[in-house]
Amino acid sequence: MATQHTPDLDADLFDYELPEEAIALHPAEPRSSANMLVWRNGQQNLNARFTDLPSVLPRDSQLWVNNTRVIRARLLLQKPTGGRLEVFLLEPMDLSMEQVLASTDSVKWKCMVKGAKRWSAGLATLQVEDSKGKWEVEAKRVGMDEGVRFVELSWTLEGSDNGEFRRASFAELLEAMGKMPLPPYMRRPEEAKDAENYQTVYAEVLGSVAAPTAGLHFDANLMAELSTAAEVHNVTLHVGAGTFKPLDGGRIADHVMHGEKCTVSFAAIEALCEGEVHRVATGTTSLRTLESLYWLVLKWKQEGNQPTHLEQWAWCNELASIDEELNWDMATAMQWCSVQLDGADWTFQTSIMIAPPYRIRSVQALITNFHLPNSTLLCLVAAAIGEDWKNLYSSALSAGYRFLSFGDGSYLEWEAQK
Repeated sequence: MATQHTPDLDADLFDYELPEEAIALHPAEPRSSANMLVWRNGQQNLNARFTDLPSVLPRDSQLWVNNTRVIRARLLLQKPTGGRLEVFLLEPMDLSMEQVLASTDSVKWKCMVKGAKRWSAGLATLQVEDSKGKWEVEAKRVGMDEGVRFVELSWTLEGSDNGEFRRASFAELLEAMGKMPLPPYMRRPEEAKDAENYQTVYAEVLGSVAAPTAGLHFDANLMAELSTAAEVHNVTLHVGAGTFKPLDGGRIADHVMHGEKCTVSFAAIEALCEGEVHRVATGTTSLRTLESLYWLVLKWKQEGNQPTHLEQWAWCNELASIDEELNWDMATAMQWCSVQLDGADWTFQTSIMIAPPYRIRSVQALITNFHLPNSTLLCLVAAAIGEDWKNLYSSALSAGYRFLSFGDGSYLEWEAQK
């Protein structure tokens, strides 16, 4: 019978010294000129760049990317007392992301708020004018829970052509007034090019408050070459601000993962039905989506109903036994899944946390950046390549690689795990 328990690992195992000067504040120009450390089963090559990726990929590979699009999730408002208020949108309340973005009525969000100590009542406001007209937004605090504030936002748009008010969507409001949600560790003012730089070239589906940063190394020219060298497939995972949350002190089993919404098309699931295919995930979000699919299929098989949410430790607890019993590989699981779905796409929420001794099933390689110390992303890298992540990070720092969202990246390839 399968052993059922969460990983008993100390969070300190995923710590390392990251010098401030190694944190990239701007992307490489052009994007694809960034350094790419190639790691294959313990062998490192520090001399590649992302322009080399098409030749690095094995023939007939599948390349998986996350096509989420970052929303302008920061609003700079003014309190009734005159002070500045910065509202960072985390996730909508009551409505789905799609419904909120399409809404022309007031909406409620869970938010992080800077400058909120004396904002207990009254409306915070902001006015902006653009080609569409004069925008005015009002924010009202309607609740709070564990440091997260609940904020109701309402807005108007007075048309520039006739002076009449018209109903505008929340997505239009963010495009006009919102700022890009750069990671907090950058600690620099927003710049005009951030709106383009902090977005992948294949971003399509609005909904993230942080970029899937591995894909920031791809530009239009590189994507054209990759489309020739490999089959490119999309999944969607809307990245939440929880991606920046460090591991809680003590054991990693105590860390609480955030839930994130995913959508996988039926066409993508059909592509996953193919066996003996070399699959490469672009970024930890793509990988978490694909791995979540595997476990959700097992949950479906076990319970008889299509699930909508995957819990953080389901893979090593309630689903461990059926995984051992079925002994399915990714292709077999997806073949069963495709029959059940019968042409339908699948939308779900995942809170999966991938950490040693997790065994990756969906891909044989991962393209990823160099991540923060004490992060869940580093736990995932350790699950993929083992303890050698420490040598890899040490080598990258010694070679002058740039770290984190706008930094350099890596191509990590391993033998299929049995």
